[in-house]
Amino acid sequence: MKTRHILLLTLALLAGTFRADATGYDALVKKARLFYTNSEWSSALAMYTLMIEERPAIVDNYSHAIVAASLAGDTRRTMQLLEQSTKARVPLDSLYAGIRTLAFDRGDALIYEQFLKNAAATYPWLKRNIDARLLQYYVWRRDGEGMVQYATIMLNGMPDNVDFLTDLADGYFTLGDNTRAVETYSYLLAIDPDNYHALLVLGNYYHDIAAGDKSDLQSRELAREYLTRAYTLRPTPFLARLLHQ
Repeated sequence: MKTRHILLLTLALLAGTFRADATGYDALVKKARLFYTNSEWSSALAMYTLMIEERPAIVDNYSHAIVAASLAGDTRRTMQLLEQSTKARVPLDSLYAGIRTLAFDRGDALIYEQFLKNAAATYPWLKRNIDARLLQYYVWRRDGEGMVQYATIMLNGMPDNVDFLTDLADGYFTLGDNTRAVETYSYLLAIDPDNYHALLVLGNYYHDIAAGDKSDLQSRELAREYLTRAYTLRPTPFLARLLHQ
């Protein structure tokens, strides 16, 4: 009977401890959210730091802490948090996605961009993965210069990668460098002759030139060639109309 009472007392004490821990952590969560919502970045960072110490495997805490540190102007702290997250085996893809979402929600995409660039410079072993994310970011922003720069970087290791070649060609078009864009898409088609996107882009490109200059028979024939190949792959009313024209 005495042993039973001791066991019940021990369980009660443990349960009380767990409830106290939960209450303490919940209080940190409320304070962190309040500071973050009110743009009190240093205080928010302090709260999220305590939360990470309590529960080091929660991705969202690192994302908020890094954004708060960025807005507080503490770049060094953002890198420390990144390193701490890797030691805690936090998935990097999830961390990046969280930072991206928070930065975009604030309408300040540069937070995400600068974090990635700082991370690539500080931790070279992450550079390849980060360069791929920066390319995606510049494609989303339709930043021609960034698209060309990072597509070229990614192609250094994979020169025949169709996705990177597409981003490079689109980057050239965005910059108004049509000659290089066409050259890149032509190279892409040499690798992947049935690439629908490339056929459609080149077909429309030459179609527009021919529409503006009725005497340009070469552009007309090139437009017909590319659009016919695209139509063979995916016959659509839009392509049928262009070919009829």
